[in-house]
Amino acid sequence: MAKIKCHLRNMPVLATFLLLTTIFLIAAMLVVEIERTLLQNGQYTIAFRYSDIVEGFNGIKVWGTNSTYTLSTQDSRLMQLYELLLWLLPPATYFICLFIAGIIFYHSKIKIPLSLLSSSAAKIAEKDLDFNIHYNKNDEMGQLCIAFEKMRSALETNSREMWRQMEDRKRLNAAFSHDLRTPLTVLEGHLGILQKYTPDGKLTIDDLKEVYTSMAGQVDRLKIYVSAMNDLQRLEDIEIKKQFVQTADFIMQLKDTAKIICSSKQLTFSNEIMTKTIYICPEIVIQVVENLLSNAIRFAQSSIYIKCDTIDNHFIINVTDDGIGFHKTVLKYATNPFYTTERKDSSGHFGLGLNICKILCERHNGTITLSNLLTGGANITVSFGMNE
Repeated sequence: MAKIKCHLRNMPVLATFLLLTTIFLIAAMLVVEIERTLLQNGQYTIAFRYSDIVEGFNGIKVWGTNSTYTLSTQDSRLMQLYELLLWLLPPATYFICLFIAGIIFYHSKIKIPLSLLSSSAAKIAEKDLDFNIHYNKNDEMGQLCIAFEKMRSALETNSREMWRQMEDRKRLNAAFSHDLRTPLTVLEGHLGILQKYTPDGKLTIDDLKEVYTSMAGQVDRLKIYVSAMNDLQRLEDIEIKKQFVQTADFIMQLKDTAKIICSSKQLTFSNEIMTKTIYICPEIVIQVVENLLSNAIRFAQSSIYIKCDTIDNHFIINVTDDGIGFHKTVLKYATNPFYTTERKDSSGHFGLGLNICKILCERHNGTITLSNLLTGGANITVSFGMNE
């Protein structure tokens, strides 16, 4: 019985319509036959009352307009009513049965999914995507609800991604504006000195050279900031071109790159990938590795360790060093744009390396994770999705 109910519930819309129509047409035929039988029996009952008068009675038609015998007023009206009902009840019965079939079909197949889709469309129009569409029938309307749910899910994903990008842009703009204040303040201070003392000739040539040199340095710093800002914004729109690459060749390329960057440190490289090919964007992976290693050699005391692996259809690269590790605050904010613990005007580092790694990993359907080793030293793990 449960299987029959499940089959009926998941029956296609057209098949359900034809089944209900057929059932109620058969029911209508039976009801019409019962009605005809009852009405004719009523006519026969009246006719039998006059069987002594009308000999050789051969059916109710004997009481037509040509008959020399007349019925009583009451019987005549009943006969006329029965005759009228014999004409009216069959089409009315068929109409009522088909109407009931339509009502049942609408309530069983159309009403719930239509209401569900209508309310969902209204929520989407109001930009409310925080809901799910559940319909437990596997018919055409169920497939339509599944397709609608996929559309809603895609819209929600895109909306969250746009919101994330907007928030990242806000943080980027805030960090950019914050870091612009220092060079602008310095330039403003030097300009004030020039305006105050130059007219009176109180500044020597050496003083002027020093002020101009400092101002030129701040202008160069502003140019670097603007260039870095443009580069970060372009990273959000970079196209990820994944392709199948030979594991051995790509690992060798990574190893050669690491040897060049870490020439001043002791490098240990480990490859635990068992597959012959990996599906990645090589340029993106190499750019991330270069940024990680450039960051690692600044804090490593003597050695850097790199391990490559594949886990859950992700290409994993782990970079560790034997430095002092990350401070708790750094672990929280290190991937933010323009975040650095060094003086930007003296170190030449603007805190963009790990932020660039984060953006590129996310664009490659991956992640970046920062942690500290129990034995000391920083540990950074990046992943790159290998789904097509």
